[in-house]
Amino acid sequence: MTQAEWQRELSDILPRVTAWRHHLHAHPELSGAETETRRFVLERLQEMGIPAVTFEGCNAVMGVLHNGEGRCIAIRADMDALPVTEADTALPFASTCPGVMHACGHDVHMALALGSALWFSQNRSRWQGTVKWLFEPQEETMGGGKWMVAQGCMENPAVDCVIGQHVNPRYAAGTFFAKPGYVSGASDDLYLTVRGKSCHGAYPESGVDAILIAAHIITALQSLVSRTISPFDPAVLTMGTIEGGQANNIVCGEVRLRGTLRTLSDKTRRDLQQRMRQVAEGIARGMGGEAVWDIRPSYGAVYNDDAAYARIERCASALLGEDRVVRREAPSLGVESFCYFLDHTPGVYYDIGSGIGTALHTPTFHVDEDVLLPGVALQCEAVLELLKKE
Repeated sequence: MTQAEWQRELSDILPRVTAWRHHLHAHPELSGAETETRRFVLERLQEMGIPAVTFEGCNAVMGVLHNGEGRCIAIRADMDALPVTEADTALPFASTCPGVMHACGHDVHMALALGSALWFSQNRSRWQGTVKWLFEPQEETMGGGKWMVAQGCMENPAVDCVIGQHVNPRYAAGTFFAKPGYVSGASDDLYLTVRGKSCHGAYPESGVDAILIAAHIITALQSLVSRTISPFDPAVLTMGTIEGGQANNIVCGEVRLRGTLRTLSDKTRRDLQQRMRQVAEGIARGMGGEAVWDIRPSYGAVYNDDAAYARIERCASALLGEDRVVRREAPSLGVESFCYFLDHTPGVYYDIGSGIGTALHTPTFHVDEDVLLPGVALQCEAVLELLKKE
């Protein structure tokens, strides 16, 4: 259907989507504390007659609508807000929680998902199969998707394809922005302890300088990306903090470093982890000290399935117009917890323009509510398309 046809289809639904978004924006909750948000989502799904499932250990909610035999398609919407104080926007639905704000558009994501849920619940004669709505908590921190997946959200029935939609303030409302293949990177949290031997600064020969060892390690680590990885294979290695030392005249006995590794391919991720260990441990040992790594895997890469992406891009072009479909030139090395759902099924993650505004995660972030119509309509079109056999 065209956008004008969806305007008529959603004429009774959009006012409710707008009201839901306003309520959620006014009542944001931080990661891990989305209890009232969870209650609100549950109540809306129950009002629609959509069975809902909750999860142990987090505030996740899943709505499941069975409508005969067929494929199963899932929609992910994140729930948590950020520890940001909203600027004085004079909005009547501004955050009522000091120091907490939906500065990443998760209020919009939930409202759009509820809007598509309402449409599918009211139009069962026009589709067949199963649709799941995955409301994910803690996206900004731990990634609630891993708890949801562990407790079976991708099973019974098995999800054939999952889609994720995120507002993007860099593009006019209703612009589709995405690409096939890799969209965002994987991340690993790095913790490195370098141990030497403390001594008086006037007699360095009696100690082992952990700061000097750490300096050599940092310099060597930076060469790994530039000299052991293809320039066509994106990777970033950043050591963000360094702590150590007691006084200006004492040779430091221990240094603690923290950093992050960002990659796209699994092979590059594994290779760099191995080389980092070899370099740090070898340098430290050669200088009389010790280097101990603690590498903690975080989010994986997000990869858009080629076939599913092509089908959704065609939907976007027909719905929004070809001039509102923008292909990303390259993936980002930012991270997204949508990766946990993609571990179990193909999927597509795309941005929808929400009006030219200030950046995500800032106190002045806002959306043009003209995004609500195309946001709901595109979710509906994408699910209807993906419910069909390829």
